[in-house]
Amino acid sequence: MGAALAATLVAAPVDPAAAGPLHLPPATRLMLRNGLTVWIVPTHRLPLVDLRLVVRAGAVDDPPGKEGLAHLTAELLTQGATVRDARQLAEDIAFVGGSLEASTGVEQLVVSCEVLKKDLATGLALFHDVIVAPSFAEPEFQRMKGQVLGNLVNAKNDPDSLADLELLPFLLGLSPLAHPPSGWGKSVARINREDVVAFHGSHVRPDRAMLAVVGDIDPEAMRSMIEHAFADWKPSGEKAREAYATVPQVHGRQLRIVSRPEVTQTQIRLACLGVPRDHPDYYPILVANTILGGAFMSRLVEEIRINQGLTYGIGSRFGMLRNAGTFTIRTFTRNETIRRTIDATLAEMKKLVDQGPTEDELAQAKRYLTGQFPLGLQAPDALAAQLLDVEFYRLDPHVLETFPDRVGAVTMEDCRRALKSYFCVDDLRILVVSDPAVAKPQLEGLGPVEVKEPQ
Repeated sequence: MGAALAATLVAAPVDPAAAGPLHLPPATRLMLRNGLTVWIVPTHRLPLVDLRLVVRAGAVDDPPGKEGLAHLTAELLTQGATVRDARQLAEDIAFVGGSLEASTGVEQLVVSCEVLKKDLATGLALFHDVIVAPSFAEPEFQRMKGQVLGNLVNAKNDPDSLADLELLPFLLGLSPLAHPPSGWGKSVARINREDVVAFHGSHVRPDRAMLAVVGDIDPEAMRSMIEHAFADWKPSGEKAREAYATVPQVHGRQLRIVSRPEVTQTQIRLACLGVPRDHPDYYPILVANTILGGAFMSRLVEEIRINQGLTYGIGSRFGMLRNAGTFTIRTFTRNETIRRTIDATLAEMKKLVDQGPTEDELAQAKRYLTGQFPLGLQAPDALAAQLLDVEFYRLDPHVLETFPDRVGAVTMEDCRRALKSYFCVDDLRILVVSDPAVAKPQLEGLGPVEVKEPQ
């Protein structure tokens, strides 16, 4: 079963806003007998081949009390497989000048490999082994578990990372979405090797996965190689279920101070629930957010950073998943200007929501987006990631090549509707990592305030 996408990758222009039309190489989509969905895309600009596998499994599938299991499983995939231990795997991929990596997120476990065309057979063999037959040796499990626990301690000691970690349960409550992919220290400590083996056995299956191969390849030859390489990978035989229920929208303002009395700068997060990636207003939201805080020429940067000098960095973004999403503004400021920064941010948001953007702002945001998008597709690994996003988020198969047209079609009315519908001003969770003695008096009047110790 083949499906074609149009395409040629353009050279990077000096000015992103001047980027030319987007043309994609012909892509073939097929499904193996074991249920693995495969995209094959030939590009001949460089003698490289990139393989990227996405499994529909992630932090949302962590068992309660063992948050971080998916992350630890992914970290261990490249630490030994079949007859190779971790050292031999690393030496074999380094010998051909390639890369072999695994990671996990909220909903995805990702394995990627990049090799020169002449070393494709070696790369594919290693790629297969870490996916299908990881060894999960006890010494490697203990070493990697210790490394994850150490990273969690470091994150807890970094106010920026701590704010992001603490925001999740504050906004998302008891949802499986409410913990970071790496888990919590106490939950990772409970994980044993048998948990990892079981998670891999139940979730890392071909009928729950999708593979993209992009690079200097012959499509038919590549199809034969993939079919042969993964013939031994057995499907789960079970239909994947959604791992989480709809998260209820927040109402009113609530504020939380995460206590760090020693800090001299305060991390600030403002957040509410957003929308899933396949939402029909995706493009109006994208344009509106670019105007608010999604680019350096945005209103938040202009007002909060440049005009008022309250921070060196501020931005807004929509995090979009398969069935949920978040809207977040991230910034930091001196301890004595917490309230000024929050008030100025809320005022700028309200002004944009109430009045809408100018025609110039709308045009500039659309130019920026249509100029930047092709630049993110030039490398084979980036194109592979975008193709699998199309598959994973159930998007229109032609969404990549039509991106410039869809952005260009966003009207002022569309943008105003998106601002009023999805950009929260009054229904917000506001979190700060700060000295409670300094922060709490400044936050009075914004809503109920609670103080808690870091998790």
